[in-house]
Amino acid sequence: MKVTLDQNIIQSINLFQTLTGSSVLDAITEENEIYFVVAQGQYGTTVGKNGAKIKNAERVFKKSIKVFEYSESMEEFLKNVLPGLQEFTVKDRIVNVKIKANDKAKAIGKGGKNIKVIAKFLQRLFDVDDLKVK
Repeated sequence: MKVTLDQNIIQSINLFQTLTGSSVLDAITEENEIYFVVAQGQYGTTVGKNGAKIKNAERVFKKSIKVFEYSESMEEFLKNVLPGLQEFTVKDRIVNVKIKANDKAKAIGKGGKNIKVIAKFLQRLFDVDDLKVK
């Protein structure tokens, strides 16, 4: 799927990369939160010691920031973004995931916002149509 990033997202990505020293592959802004996908192996560098870099970035952006680590493997990417992932299947470009009961609320998020953002990233990075949680 070809994605066109608007000027605000491009500026956010550039600023975040400058603040954290990481390589950002994709970003989505939702109300008072920004979600970034960083290159594989850069999660620790991005967050910084005791979360210092993320806390600084949140102060600069004046928004809550969530960081996901990219992986070329959809399975590894799903494990990175969905706490408590037990299993997943892909059929007709629809990803079905099963999540541990005590992690389901955190994965879905308030009003389903986390799962919607994760579904967008899956569409953009892995060319799938939808994400369903069981």
